[in-house]
Amino acid sequence: MDKTVNMEKEKKNRKILITGATGFVGQALCRQLLGQGYDVQILLRDPKAFSKIPLQLGAGYILGCLEDEASLEAACAGREQVIHLAGHAHVGKGLEQQAMDINLVGTSNLLIAAINTGASRIVYLSSTLAEAAATGKGDITAYGESKLQAEQLLESAANQDRISSLILRAVSVYGPGMKGNISRMISMIERGRLPPLPEVNNQISLISVEDLATAIRLAMDAPVSKQQTYTLSDGESYSIAELERAIYAALGKPFPRWRTPHMVLYGASVIAGLLSSITGRGGAISTRTYRNLTSDNLFSNEKAVSELGFKPSMTFFEELPKIVESIRETREN
Repeated sequence: MDKTVNMEKEKKNRKILITGATGFVGQALCRQLLGQGYDVQILLRDPKAFSKIPLQLGAGYILGCLEDEASLEAACAGREQVIHLAGHAHVGKGLEQQAMDINLVGTSNLLIAAINTGASRIVYLSSTLAEAAATGKGDITAYGESKLQAEQLLESAANQDRISSLILRAVSVYGPGMKGNISRMISMIERGRLPPLPEVNNQISLISVEDLATAIRLAMDAPVSKQQTYTLSDGESYSIAELERAIYAALGKPFPRWRTPHMVLYGASVIAGLLSSITGRGGAISTRTYRNLTSDNLFSNEKAVSELGFKPSMTFFEELPKIVESIRETREN
């Protein structure tokens, strides 16, 4: 009993550095770690963003950024593990180089700082888009390519015994405060700006932000000496048709009896994409959105379940009422 207590105390006293702590996933992770007594320091570019982390939980912060190597050395000093969540996502045309600078060069800078200061492990939040880039199948994006190249840096360092690295490839993340296609879909349906989707039978994988934070915490303690990569989902298969019906129900709106023909939606996405290219402003729908709405995007979490002890605790349908409420509150504020 005493040995177990000491092990738990040792874990909770572990000194952790988190990048991207004020983001959607980062805030959930900070709440979990700080609530359990971990010694957490966060890397902040803007000190005003520290207000997103509850002060009563006791986090510390250090100013710096992924482009500033000296600030990264200072941030990593004395930290046993580095949790790297920061990155540039949702990359549109013209922003590919910015994604590469943040996701690849920034990760390289952080990795070097972690090694130089003696950190034992780096846990990297990647994306299943990196798998698409690696296999050449699925949704191929500049973002996914930058995440894949960052993964390769971490794998190389681990294989050289310079640091232990765990890479977590997450699917799309849901929860109150979420962003992305599903959040836009909810908003557009509520405002009557999205026509009923075509009859589609494709299925996708998702994960809740709280379960993702739990998986990151498990990765911190995993008995891995060098390197491992895990794919994370909540283990459910969601059809777009089921999601659409659930969203209408959660919004209290009747589900339409008619469906938009495939070619009409595709034509609208092409036009929206062209307008986005001309104006330089991203739209709510594009040909990539259309592909994502009509293609399977399923991933298995079996390795994370068996090796990390990961047990997803919720589903999108259970969280949907809270998601709708948060979207409405954001719009009202």
